[in-house]
Amino acid sequence: MMPLDTFVLPIAVMSLIFFVVMVAPFLYARASKHALSRRCRKMGAMVLTYDDGPGAILHPELLKLLRSHKVKATFFSLGRRAEAHPGLMEAAIADGHEIACHGFNHPHPWKSWPWVSDRDIRMGYQALSPWAKPDALFRPPHGKITLFTLLALLNRKSPIVWWTHDSEDTCAGSLPAVGNLVKSVVGYGGGVVLMHDFDRRGDSAALRHEFVLETTASLIEGAARAGLRIMTAGELLRQPPVSDRAAHD
Repeated sequence: MMPLDTFVLPIAVMSLIFFVVMVAPFLYARASKHALSRRCRKMGAMVLTYDDGPGAILHPELLKLLRSHKVKATFFSLGRRAEAHPGLMEAAIADGHEIACHGFNHPHPWKSWPWVSDRDIRMGYQALSPWAKPDALFRPPHGKITLFTLLALLNRKSPIVWWTHDSEDTCAGSLPAVGNLVKSVVGYGGGVVLMHDFDRRGDSAALRHEFVLETTASLIEGAARAGLRIMTAGELLRQPPVSDRAAHD
């Protein structure tokens, strides 16, 4: 009969590895999201963010809408789509929008080898280098991180930006009511809203494109009625909350 230590030690080591690699980053992400939510509320800020683009059909329409309202947004672009549509990236920059990184191919960090995720981050920043700084903001693909992706971003000094409200424009099945999202963001006193500006395919593509545009317009109008300030993610992170600013005035 083998000693109990023969089994206990390996299990303890594996449990520790799992905690460090997976659980600790999960707790970090959760705490970061709570901090982001509090910051939005203290500052009365709304941030419009768009992932996975740019799309040749939706992105120009979105820029036109934002331009008509004189509103700036943050685009967490995919490197491969930015390379495919450099003109759209230039148009976003010309309108004063913020370009941030969402990787190159969008691999799921929990389902990919560490070196695959690390390479995707590096390729994403390289592809976006004409429009974004090497330490530009980053949003993890699928909203998931591991210790390895976290360390890669800390080494790059790139802040991770989550979201507080999901528009659910990529959800399976029927789309939610636009008004519910606006009420949620406005009712909370601000937030970072997740939307997507890539081109959909299939029968529901036009409907989902229209949903993103309608959601964007409704959020802008809701922010105006509630007195919320619409800013980019970078502006939100750079400015101290109201209470902190007051302490220095």
